[in-house]
Amino acid sequence: MASPSKETTDAAARMRQLLARWQQSVELHTRYLMLDDAHYWHVQPWPAHERPVAWVVQLARQKVTELRRMLEERLNAGDGGFATGLEHMVFLANLVGLQPAGRYIPLADPMNEQVDMLPPAVAPAASDVTVEAPEPAAPARRGAKAPRTPPLSPETQQVFDDAVRLLQWGRQWHELGELISRLSDRPSVGEVRRILRTHRARIEATAGTAG
Repeated sequence: MASPSKETTDAAARMRQLLARWQQSVELHTRYLMLDDAHYWHVQPWPAHERPVAWVVQLARQKVTELRRMLEERLNAGDGGFATGLEHMVFLANLVGLQPAGRYIPLADPMNEQVDMLPPAVAPAASDVTVEAPEPAAPARRGAKAPRTPPLSPETQQVFDDAVRLLQWGRQWHELGELISRLSDRPSVGEVRRILRTHRARIEATAGTAG
C-alpha cells in the first residue's frame, strides 16, 4: 500500500479539524434550543440568520457524527482521496452553493459564548429526554395484575420517540412522516406513516398534544 502523500495527509488533518469544530458548534446549538429568543440572540455574536429549529439542529448533529465516522473509516482503509474530495466539496459549497435567506446553522464558538445568557442550571437537551405517558389504570379484581402494554419493536420505538420529540418541538402531525424518514437509520416514509397511524393516540398522549 502506497504511503499517503503530504497533500492527502494535510487534507485529512484539515477535515478532522473542521468536522470537530462543526460538531462542537452543533452541540452548543443543542444547548441553545432551551433558550427563548431574547437570550438566544445574545448568547453568541451571531451573523444575520434565521434561527434554526430543533429538528434541523438534531439532524445536523447526526450528519456531522456520521461524516466523522466515515472519514476515519476511509482513512483507516488507506483512502486519503476521500478527505481531499470532502475538502473540495466544502470549498465548492461555500463558493457556489451559498445558503439562501440566512437559512443555515451559524458556527457557535465556546470562546464567544455569553454565559450570562444561559440559565443557571443547564437543563438536559431535548434529545436526551424521553417523556413516558402513564398508562390509565383499569379496575381490576383483587389479586389480578393490571394489563401491560406490549413492548414496541426497536424500529417502532425509535419512530415513536422521534414523533414525541417533534410534536413537543411544535411540529404538526402531517409533517412527521417525512421528517422522521429523513433521519439516519429510519424506515421508509411509508413505513414511518404506518407506525404513526397505528400508535397515534399513544404518541399524542405521551407528547401531551392529545386534544
